[in-house]
Amino acid sequence: MESIIKIAMTGVIISILVLLLKNMQSNIAPLLTVLGSVLILTAVVNMANNAVVSIKSLFESSKLESETINAVIKIIAIAYTVDFSASICRDMGENSVASKIEAAGRIFIVMMTLPWAAALLEAVRAIGR
Repeated sequence: MESIIKIAMTGVIISILVLLLKNMQSNIAPLLTVLGSVLILTAVVNMANNAVVSIKSLFESSKLESETINAVIKIIAIAYTVDFSASICRDMGENSVASKIEAAGRIFIVMMTLPWAAALLEAVRAIGR
């Protein structure tokens, strides 16, 4: 709980500083936004390592293959990376770039799920025989 409070307060402080700098017509505001976002992301990634370990142990107890576990973790990482990157681009006023990042993320996730879709279709065909 303490970590999320620190992260939230960091975000609020950065937002206030960026707002003040924007009012002063400063070119530093966008840089501060990016640096603040990276700082917050670093803290989140450090916290996420514990979550990844927990997720892996949960999946391992379910007897799923390690490839499946790794794919699920990669898909989650792609989703968060895309969201984070697109948010930074939108903060910088680059909505078009943000949309392209989101489209790329969707395509990567679809590509990663294709083997599961193929396996599911094969299972349905096998039941129908």
